[in-house]
Parts: sequence; structure tokens; C-alpha cells
Amino acid sequence: MKKVMVAVSVIFFCLSLLTPVYAETSMEGSDLSGASLKNCNLSGVTFKNSTLRDVNFQGANLSNAIFRSSILSGSDFRNANLKGADLSFCDLSDCNFSGADLTGANIGGSNLQSATFNKAILKGANLGSTVWPNVICPDGTLSNESGYSCEGHSSVKK
Repeated sequence: MKKVMVAVSVIFFCLSLLTPVYAETSMEGSDLSGASLKNCNLSGVTFKNSTLRDVNFQGANLSNAIFRSSILSGSDFRNANLKGADLSFCDLSDCNFSGADLTGANIGGSNLQSATFNKAILKGANLGSTVWPNVICPDGTLSNESGYSCEGHSSVKK
């Protein structure tokens, strides 16, 4: 019963976020695993210390959102706006960031194992102290072939 109530709340939350009243809302410590927040406006929302496994964030506006120290494994961020987002110290394993804009985002200290960044924009992003095994870099190369890093492979092939 509790799981159904959470799902209903997530659907309502997503639909309601289309208004500016929810900008910079705090969802700190929440568990929204499996939720679909596709194309939602979540700009400035705080998800710090949350569990967000397998969440669909496709096309969402997550600019300046704070995910610090959250579990996001398996989540889909394709074509999402993550400009200035704080994804530091997160579990981002198996996440798909294809086509996402991570300009100025902080990904430092995060686990990126098996994540995909194909055609993602990482301009000015903090990537310090990240774990890169088996990652698809923005230019399509595999991190394992470049010393387990995407350094030098962060530009999109044209």
C-alpha cells in the first residue's frame, strides 16, 4: 500500500512542477526509485541523500538541481538539462547521460561505472576523483581503452 501512495505522489509532484511554485523544492532523503519524471521541470530541486534508482529523467530540466550523495544507479538522463547540477559523491553507475547537457555540473567523487555519456556536453564540468570503468565517453570511445578515463574524450564528434 505504501508503494502505491508514493507512486501517486510522484505523478502529482511531476505534473505540479510545471508551475514556478515548486522551483527549488527540497526532496532531500526521498526514495523515488522507478519513478518517471520525464520532461519535468525540476530546476533547483534538492534530492540530496536520496535513493533514485532507475528513475526516468529523460528531457527533464534539472539545471542547478542538487543530488549530492544520492544513489541514482540505472537512471535515464538522456537529453536532460543538468547545467550547474551537483552530482558529486553519487552512485551514477549504469546511468545514461546521452545527449545531456552537463555544462558546469559537479560530478566529482562519483561512481560512473558503466555509465553512458555519448554526445553529452561536459564543458566546464568538475570530473575530479571520479571512477570511470567501462564508461562510454562523449565522443563514443570506451574509457577502458583510455586508461579508465574520458579525459581528452569529452568533446562530441561532429
